[in-house]
Amino acid sequence: MTEENKPHIVIDDVQISVDDLPEEAQGIFGRVQRLTQKKATTMLDLEEIQAGINFFSNRIVEIVNSSSEKSKKEEDEVLKSNN
Repeated sequence: MTEENKPHIVIDDVQISVDDLPEEAQGIFGRVQRLTQKKATTMLDLEEIQAGINFFSNRIVEIVNSSSEKSKKEEDEVLKSNN
């Protein structure tokens, strides 16, 4: 296995291969890898959630603006019919 393909983690901007760790640290290595992957997945989930919030918030604004335009047109029609 080449150096690039060996399991590794990055701590404080330093890439550390599992083979370079003391035995005790090797036992923790898998947990750090899983947590790092979980963090990446959570970040993607948060981006998707934010996109959904933005979409629905913008939709509410569109509906309110559309409703305001309809009300304005109705007021204009009432004013025209009264004159």
